[in-house]
Amino acid sequence: MKTPANIKQILITAFVLETLCVTYALSVPSLVRLASIVYTVSGIVIAFALLWMKESHGQKINFFSFTKQPLNHYRWLFMGIVLLVMCKFSMQWMEDDPLSYHDADMLPIIKTMCERFINGFRQHVYDPITEIWGGTHPIYLPAMWLPFSLPVALHIDIRWLTVIVLFIVFSIFLWKIQPLRKYAWLVCLCAFLLFWWLFANENAGLVPYTEEGIVIFYYVLLTIALMGRKAWLIGICASLCVLSRYALIGWLPAMIVYYAYRKEWKNLFQFISAGVICFIVLLLAPFGWKIFASLSALPGAYIDFTRRVWHDAPNVFMQSLGWAKFFGPERIAQLHYLLLFSSFLVPALCMIIGLQLKRKDKIPTHNLPLAVLKISLVIFYSFIDVPYLYLFYTSSFVSLIAITVFLNRENKYSEKMVTH
Repeated sequence: MKTPANIKQILITAFVLETLCVTYALSVPSLVRLASIVYTVSGIVIAFALLWMKESHGQKINFFSFTKQPLNHYRWLFMGIVLLVMCKFSMQWMEDDPLSYHDADMLPIIKTMCERFINGFRQHVYDPITEIWGGTHPIYLPAMWLPFSLPVALHIDIRWLTVIVLFIVFSIFLWKIQPLRKYAWLVCLCAFLLFWWLFANENAGLVPYTEEGIVIFYYVLLTIALMGRKAWLIGICASLCVLSRYALIGWLPAMIVYYAYRKEWKNLFQFISAGVICFIVLLLAPFGWKIFASLSALPGAYIDFTRRVWHDAPNVFMQSLGWAKFFGPERIAQLHYLLLFSSFLVPALCMIIGLQLKRKDKIPTHNLPLAVLKISLVIFYSFIDVPYLYLFYTSSFVSLIAITVFLNRENKYSEKMVTH
């Protein structure tokens, strides 16, 4: 089996375009519609190109190594510099924009949930919060809000958790990147654009107003787990992703198909068992079936919520990515059902088609789960009902980590497929 010609050039080009679309292209209003289309196409191209990543065959990178290699010394130095820069910008954001539900209610709601949990009112975590909008109902999944209990317990601004997890993501990238590899400088440039945009540009809004940093962290962990191929770890990371943001939901059946088709029954058991255990420990055991049922019913209310956003803040649609702008306020329901339908159908079809093509030696499949994950995220966020910009960064960081590892592995895929 031959690797497609110029696969690395195609991959890097698509990643550069995806990065520009989610950052500085949005500063030019006339480019926003085009950026929405290019973002989707680039993501799909990245997914296809990732199929041709070589297997690791036991290759490991020592994170945070203290060996006396000059490159590691530079990594430690650069980590320190980046941490200082992140803290500088974050302190300025926190000073200029104190937590207020009038600006964005996500973090104030999460803070209240954490305070209730820490104070022992576990059964009342999801009760209405009378101090916010006269009684707003918390809707956040436990893997999203529970980590914020740490800064709440320490009596510090809860946004420091976002800074910490983004710094960890940056550190993972820094210790995985091999700067002398071909095209590594372009990947480093894209990483710089992403992090600089998030911390220095007021249009990003992720650090001062949102909880999305923890979601990015979970999806980066899942990306690494998929490349490590340990089913139990994949199951845990996938559970954390699903129990923070629904974007992954359609990928889960596709992953089950992958293990079942390849008759990897042990991996299938570990994947499902790890997921079920996390589901019970994080949601059912502490909060009960009633809360799970109410959270599961939330997507049904998205149509009415989307109508309100179109009425109150149409700029959310017109100044961000996503295809909602092409549907308009008249076809909200059609977009919603397209999202539901495609989120489950597209990953399953891609997985089945990929496995069938493998039988004909058309494509490698060892990296198919990661490729389908990327497609799942691209589809979900492209057709999401309300395309808040901060939602789109997760998929970009999945690309960043996956492509960084791609560059570390051999340049050419073996002419002969390895049979598993």
